[in-house]
Amino acid sequence: MRRIRWQSYIQGLVVVVAFSSGAALAGGPFPFTEAWYQQRADDPPGARQIEKHGKYWPPYPRPMGRKQTFSHAYHTAHYWPYPYNCQDRADVNNLLDAQTGAGWALATTLHDYHFDEDTQQLTDAARSQLLWTANSVPPQYRTVYISQGNTPEKGQLRIAQAETYFREMGIQNSPPVVARYETFNGRPANEVDVVRRLELESIPKPRLFLIGRQASGGGGGAGGSSAASAAGGSSVQSGNGGSSGR
Repeated sequence: MRRIRWQSYIQGLVVVVAFSSGAALAGGPFPFTEAWYQQRADDPPGARQIEKHGKYWPPYPRPMGRKQTFSHAYHTAHYWPYPYNCQDRADVNNLLDAQTGAGWALATTLHDYHFDEDTQQLTDAARSQLLWTANSVPPQYRTVYISQGNTPEKGQLRIAQAETYFREMGIQNSPPVVARYETFNGRPANEVDVVRRLELESIPKPRLFLIGRQASGGGGGAGGSSAASAAGGSSVQSGNGGSSGR
């Protein structure tokens, strides 16, 4: 029995030494050292997918290659889902930041309708937009985007108009003005106004229906009027009788 145990120990030691020698000859760190564990720290957790008899086991996508070490598998099971939940949160936050930046860029953009078609002068709406951008927009999104139109020269002229307006208004630390190519997908203001007016004109006049209450009210009114007529008639008759009696 002791001989069998010693033979098992020796065989295991030979396997470990052979494995370590092969790894050392391959140029990697010596197995079970700190450098070796650091090299394998990024091994993905979970079962591995293998190819056997022309099929992948399991059939759905899984990592391939060597499995995690015992200590790394214990670390994954103990601290799950860290650090993958941090990566998921970072991905969601990056997506939200990108959407927020695109929304603010659209909100601080001066479109084609903010400029006169012939002279490229700022309209009243464009001046209000510039003041709002310079004073109310959060600092990290405080950038004025100018629709450059169909030519770069038109975009440069519009940028000059916006910068001149900032200087005339005496705005300190005015936001940067950048030209961008964009296509506005909204509706003109006059079209929105016409649609709103037609909507208001098509609203029917309000009518109040008092179902049941009108009939009861009318009956009560009729009963009250008949009672009043009867009282009036009796008083007249009594008055006539008194006068005739005299």
